[in-house]
Amino acid sequence: MDESFLHFIWKFQKFDHTSLCTVTGEPVLVFATGHHNHDSGPDFSEAKIRIGAIEWIGQLEIHLKSSDWN
Repeated sequence: MDESFLHFIWKFQKFDHTSLCTVTGEPVLVFATGHHNHDSGPDFSEAKIRIGAIEWIGQLEIHLKSSDWN
């Protein structure tokens, strides 16, 4: 699997939203996937999600492994 496949899954929301949650069990809700960036920088901009009670709006970075993010 490569990162571009994960970009496709995110951009077109090709996953089950009914039980989306973090590893600690907080619910995750996607309001907007953002604009796909094909150049350098974050993978998506202006994404809007809610994790638990907090809404997050901004850049979204996708990696194959969490250890790839520093």
